[in-house]
Amino acid sequence: MHLQPIVTTAALLECAEFYRHAFDARVLFRADWYVHISLDGWEIGFLKPNHPAPLPVFQHTTPTRGLCLAMEVNDVRAMHEQLLARKVPPLGPLRQFASGELSFSVMDPAGVVINIVERRADRTDIVDL
Repeated sequence: MHLQPIVTTAALLECAEFYRHAFDARVLFRADWYVHISLDGWEIGFLKPNHPAPLPVFQHTTPTRGLCLAMEVNDVRAMHEQLLARKVPPLGPLRQFASGELSFSVMDPAGVVINIVERRADRTDIVDL
C-alpha cells in the first residue's frame, strides 16, 4: 500500500518550489493542473481547484485548514538551521516536549503545516530553545 496526500491549491508552482527549495524535493510529474513531488521516499501532490472530478475537495480555493504533515528527521537542529539559511520561516520556536520530541513547524504556500520532529527519548521536560 502506498498512501500520499493530495492538496487542492491554486499555488501549484509555489508549492513545488517551496518543497524543492526547503527540502530538496524532486518533481515527479508536472502539468498545468497537477504537480507531484517526492522527498526522501514520501510523495505529495498538488491539484488545481475546479478539477473536472466531481469530488468537493477538488473544488475549493481556500488555504488548507487542519492538514499537518509530520516529518521525522535525525537532526532537527540541523534542519532548523538549514531552513533558516534558506529563508524558510518557522511558525514558532524550536521546542522540546515531555514526550521526548524536539520539533518546530513551517507552512507551505497551500497552508499545509509541516511539523518537523526529532524523537529524543532522553528528554522529559518542555523547554523553549
